[in-house]
Amino acid sequence: MRTTKSFTISAERIGATGSTPSVLQIDHRCHTDLARILLAPHPEEGCALLLGQRTNSGCLRLTTTWPCCNVWGRGASGQQPVHDRRSRFLVDPREQLAAQRWARDRHQRCLGVAHSHPASAPVPSPQDRRLGQTESLMLILSASLGLRAWWLHGDRSVDEIPIQLWDTQNHA
Repeated sequence: MRTTKSFTISAERIGATGSTPSVLQIDHRCHTDLARILLAPHPEEGCALLLGQRTNSGCLRLTTTWPCCNVWGRGASGQQPVHDRRSRFLVDPREQLAAQRWARDRHQRCLGVAHSHPASAPVPSPQDRRLGQTESLMLILSASLGLRAWWLHGDRSVDEIPIQLWDTQNHA
């Protein structure tokens, strides 16, 4: 079986190098949206794009959760078995472009991707590390073990990022 590697990078990340953010701030609305979006396709993996800003103090502020369909196995190549959606996900590139345009118009950026692990801990798998976009945020939700945030470096190592929930009405 032949495998292909993709070295695509979003236009807003060209030439960017990032250090691990100090904290991820998520408002309660986004936190609720994340849980609904990521758990809806259970027992398959759910996925979403994460939109927001990086502040001057080095923290990430998630303000919008962009729902995405897991299109793993829907390609014409037939090399992605549909049953693998229980442990794999793929965001439709058209959805990614639409989210990036929408975010740019609102002075936001795509911070990374969220996905669920229906049957495992919310820790990046070797496949997550290998296929994930580097220098970006990776949120993983496990129905039984909760939500955790990770920063994926260029060398494919990860650092966990503390999550801080905040109330939009008190900080708007």
